[in-house]
Amino acid sequence: MIECAAQNDAKMLADFRYELLAELHRINGYWLDEVLTEQSYIGEVSLDGAVNTEADKGIILATRMLWYFSEAAMYLEDDRLIKAASKMYHFICDHFIDEESGGVFWMLNATGLVINDRKQVYAQAFAVYALSAYARLTGSFKALSQAREIFLLIEEHAFDQENGGYLEAFSRGWGELEDIRLSEKDLPSEKTMNTHLHIIEAYAGLLRAEKSLGEKVYSSQVRFSLLRLLEIYRTRFYNAKSRHLHMFLSKDWRDESTEISYGHDIESSWLVWEAVSEIGDSAISDKFLPMVKALCEATVQEGMSRSNDCVYDLFVKETATIEKDRVWWVQAEAMVGFMNAWELTGDSRYIGFVSAIWHYIKYDLLDLKQGEWHWIAKSDQVPSNYHYKVGPWKGPYHNGRSLLELCVRIDLILSQ
Repeated sequence: MIECAAQNDAKMLADFRYELLAELHRINGYWLDEVLTEQSYIGEVSLDGAVNTEADKGIILATRMLWYFSEAAMYLEDDRLIKAASKMYHFICDHFIDEESGGVFWMLNATGLVINDRKQVYAQAFAVYALSAYARLTGSFKALSQAREIFLLIEEHAFDQENGGYLEAFSRGWGELEDIRLSEKDLPSEKTMNTHLHIIEAYAGLLRAEKSLGEKVYSSQVRFSLLRLLEIYRTRFYNAKSRHLHMFLSKDWRDESTEISYGHDIESSWLVWEAVSEIGDSAISDKFLPMVKALCEATVQEGMSRSNDCVYDLFVKETATIEKDRVWWVQAEAMVGFMNAWELTGDSRYIGFVSAIWHYIKYDLLDLKQGEWHWIAKSDQVPSNYHYKVGPWKGPYHNGRSLLELCVRIDLILSQ
């Protein structure tokens, strides 16, 4: 069915890819020219383009840039992207990697000195993800070894041997922390969907790198942990009755969630499928396919605008209301999630949603004056929630990855 649809819509897909590729080059120019510096990178740029040279530098932005530059360089074969990936890799090695206790620090000041040495497991996962991509780009066994080491630290310290799943955060020496929250807006729950989701993508990325460069024994270790993690995600975080994910859970798996995140639901649908595909077992795929389909369909029925051209942010349980901000990363992930659903099912509604969301992004999220994408849609902006263009939580990861994923998928369809 997909083959037939691809043949009928070949011109539409080719035209769509042309637009995506143009935007990919546009945001590449922004990050290469406006964010990277001779020695490192700018930690924060405001919505109106004001550069804060005194801003702290967080590990999430650093690893997301390393991951993106590595993946974009492999797809586009651009020397500037290769050099950018190398710059970020060496900066992370020189400043973020903890040579004493292992893993990566949370935050540096503007000059590169450590100001927060906590070991947030979410951050360790992004380090694995980024180092694995850089290893594939360059063939660096050192980068692959660094990714393995952090993977093993996560397994040793963060995996809950009694209840299963992964704990949230530790001190520099992997001891207990009083405040384990990823950010101020998060609940102090000991297990979160967000951290588990990004461990899934990290382990899938490491497994891909091990297959390319590594040894069978390491591939087996990563595969085992990824399979166990996927099953935990399916049985503990996914609620088959509601077709949504629990966001916050206690150590013994009691649901503490106060919201439903439509963005994480649709992002999970394709990241889980990517991980399942990396494992390459049809029986595992059959087990997870209903979950993937249900997460997509629940997003359509409950989280999309009436015009089906964007996905809302959150559902607040206490008030039974939807927070309708149109956030950049949610739209980016929704395009990939619905593209993945179209490829899996052949249901033409999904490719229609991809096209509609892209149209929405072009006219309400792209910043054609200052560069990059707005945090939230222009029509949703008020002075209190403008956010920033570049910062600890905003890099080229969500939108750049979305554009790359869609281009790769269209390439494969058109080559059939």
